[in-house]
Amino acid sequence: MSNLVAQYQEKLSSYQNITNQFQNMLSVLLQQQPLHIHSVVGRTKNKQSLVKKIHKADHKYKELENITDLCGLRIITYYEDEVDQIAAFIREHFSTDEDNSVDKREQLEADQFGYASVHVIVNLPIDAAGINPRSGESCKVEIQIRSMLQHAWAEIEHDLEYKNPAGTSTEVRRRFSRLAALLEMADREFKDLRQTLTEGAMPALRPCLNVKNSFKLKQVGAMEKLLLQFSRGGFAAGAGLLMFNGAVLLDLYFNTRISHLALLLSSLMMSV
Repeated sequence: MSNLVAQYQEKLSSYQNITNQFQNMLSVLLQQQPLHIHSVVGRTKNKQSLVKKIHKADHKYKELENITDLCGLRIITYYEDEVDQIAAFIREHFSTDEDNSVDKREQLEADQFGYASVHVIVNLPIDAAGINPRSGESCKVEIQIRSMLQHAWAEIEHDLEYKNPAGTSTEVRRRFSRLAALLEMADREFKDLRQTLTEGAMPALRPCLNVKNSFKLKQVGAMEKLLLQFSRGGFAAGAGLLMFNGAVLLDLYFNTRISHLALLLSSLMMSV
């Protein structure tokens, strides 16, 4: 265990760079989608958490690459039905490790209520500087996706459990389950309210959805490069990103194709 922890300490700054870059990249990508994202937060595992994880796993980890959550992102959405949409978007645009990805909702029995979150493990190509699509080396990043109400329940439950290392009683766990059930019902109500209130506006939204869904990271190498350069702080890439986002807004309102030209100009700016 000490060897793994020492290796991790040596590479910690690199893992922090990967987390920050991927957080920036995914934030920009999700902004182009017809979703209601509250936040995209990144975190890199600290030494204490790593030691606890290795010990809890009974020392089964032999290499750092086997640990799937050294880098992690948490995506919080306003509505629970968008959790699956975000997971599908990630699977469409990135290489994922399905053997280690898990839908916590599926682990609950029909009469159980509790932690409900989708965890998707992404394989990111990296080099010494961070994310690099042309690199043969990879790093696993865990992405947790859940609604705001699911997140609130999980954070409070974890906080109270953490402050009570002796464990909680059956009655306390039942109370947590009852709260989870109530919040699940509230999630469904919020979703239904959104659908009721936006039904009349759906025809006006269709051009917006078409423009946003036309963007595919796998198909547009220039935009991928732009996002990577932006996450590393490149001035030209940053300016190009602003220009691209402005062009997307024009596309949404006037049903034009200016964003395609903006993408080309952004790529040229980076190559100068």
